Amino acid sequence: DAPPPSDTPTPDDTPAPSDGATDASADVPLRNGCPILTDPVDVVGAPPNGDTLADFVRPFVQQYCLRCHSSALMTPEDRHGAPMSFNWDTEAGIRMELPRIRNAVGVANYMPLNNPMPSCDERRRLVRWIDIGAP
Repeated sequence: DAPPPSDTPTPDDTPAPSDGATDASADVPLRNGCPILTDPVDVVGAPPNGDTLADFVRPFVQQYCLRCHSSALMTPEDRHGAPMSFNWDTEAGIRMELPRIRNAVGVANYMPLNNPMPSCDERRRLVRWIDIGAP
């Protein structure tokens, strides 16, 4: 098995290839057990259906991201190798990296690197929130 992609962007942030698995019911390629959400999940301006920054994204980030992507973590060891500039504990930090977050959570499906992991539905909800304009 190849190691997971790094959090370091590639020149064009090209997603890693599929792991070859598919969801038989929809013939959707999977990576790490979840659909690869390369295409937009919804359109900009669609209703958030309760998935707002306050009601869904902050709790998602708290549970799955801040163990590595927090400005309170001051060493590479504390951050489990996450770059010092990738901090999701503020709205500005999240919004600055939405394309990178979308790729890591919904396309490459490799973040977070350790448990607990978001469900495929949680991953899709975060990607949809980004795709509708991150309200």
